[in-house]
Amino acid sequence: MYQVSQLAVDCLGFLSGPRIGGTCGVPLPGVAANPAPAKPVATPRTYAVQFWQTIPLPAPKPSIPPGYALAGKTAYLVTHGQTRPAATTENTPLGPLTVSATGSYEVDWGDGSAPRWTGPYAAEGEPYPNGQITHTFDDAGTFTVTVQETWTATWTLAGQTGVLTGLHTTGTIPGFQVQQAQAVIGN
Repeated sequence: MYQVSQLAVDCLGFLSGPRIGGTCGVPLPGVAANPAPAKPVATPRTYAVQFWQTIPLPAPKPSIPPGYALAGKTAYLVTHGQTRPAATTENTPLGPLTVSATGSYEVDWGDGSAPRWTGPYAAEGEPYPNGQITHTFDDAGTFTVTVQETWTATWTLAGQTGVLTGLHTTGTIPGFQVQQAQAVIGN
């Protein structure tokens, strides 16, 4: 008869089956130890996506001179933003990462007109007579005009390039007044 020590029972699992990698610090023959989990591979795109989320993009600061509009007349939106800010560079373990962002504007004039959002506008909004972002309000009232800038970027890192999307910045003109003008005929 063979005698089995308690150590053999505990370490080799005679009663419950072999334990993966052993429990005594001694690997079991023919049984692979649990390998360490693989570390995620950092790719150039991974670095670009992570960096893209941290870049402080400029937000529009819209206005409509002279601070109100007349119903039935064209209003010119000035965006006071940037559509092509300077490229941003970040050092990474793979080398320098460069991200170049480009923005375009969409506008919700707040008056319920269709379509709700107009645009996209690739250029900055300018005042009369050169502005290209315009709207004619049909009715007098108080409206919130919202300007959203949608950002796209290209990145380069370690000989690779790609495109990034999905970021927005927003500016508003709360309480924008549209007035109704009426002619007065006198004697």
